[in-house]
Amino acid sequence: MQVLRSVSPGTSNFELVRGVFVSQVNRGELELPMLPEVAARVLGVAVDGEASASTLARLIGGDPALAAHVMRVASSAAYQPRSPIQSLQHAISWLGMAEVADIAFTVAVQGKLLNVPGQKARVQRLWKNSVATAVWSRLVAEASGRPTEAAYLNGLLHEIGKPVCLQTVAELARRAATPLIESEFDRLVAEFHVEVGAHLATAWKLPPAVAQVIRGWHGWADAADGRDGCAVVYLAHHLASGMLENYGTLVADSLAADPVAEYLGLGLGEVLQLCAQSEHVQAVVDHY
Repeated sequence: MQVLRSVSPGTSNFELVRGVFVSQVNRGELELPMLPEVAARVLGVAVDGEASASTLARLIGGDPALAAHVMRVASSAAYQPRSPIQSLQHAISWLGMAEVADIAFTVAVQGKLLNVPGQKARVQRLWKNSVATAVWSRLVAEASGRPTEAAYLNGLLHEIGKPVCLQTVAELARRAATPLIESEFDRLVAEFHVEVGAHLATAWKLPPAVAQVIRGWHGWADAADGRDGCAVVYLAHHLASGMLENYGTLVADSLAADPVAEYLGLGLGEVLQLCAQSEHVQAVVDHY
């Protein structure tokens, strides 16, 4: 495990919380959230080439709250059903197993990650960006001729370390009765989220590509492993940020000029076509 260095940021509360955090990481004692059982089983079905639609429907249906949320998302205007979705089987036949599995996994995981006392708004912003990046990742993969099977999961979890860090820091500060200001939360998240995210990917037994993306998407050109996946998520992340911050066509111009677009074989026309799907992506995000 990587040993993390100490720093002196200048506030006793910050130093205390950071010191405990460093100690837990270096000793392998960091308390990571468990992957919900239903999410693990959905992921297993999604990667099982022989799994049937009825198997997925039974699995989701076994959790009434999850089933209701999946049905609500699948029935939304974002997915443009030709007729009202009446059942999970109907949703799968309309959207496909992969899409429904992605929806179910997203719903199951978000319930585990969004409950951070005092940090609700911040965690929700992070999660919206993650969901938007997931949807964009699938679209970018399709547009660039890259495999789409893992694109959504890579995008959804590319910054999974951030909400986990917020959970951990908030709990450490609470236990030690050492309140932190927002900028101190931000510094700790920025410093630790990649390492924590990679540890979480291992703990959750996620596909190796997820950890590769967590570690390498921001510097995709230097990624030793999984460069294509990192490049897809890099572009998707910036499309998501542009959409959520209303950059509009400026995103297309700047991203088309970014080396990642050339690497993925996308010109300005293709990037503009991607940006034209922002309403669909936003509609999906709004249902989580």
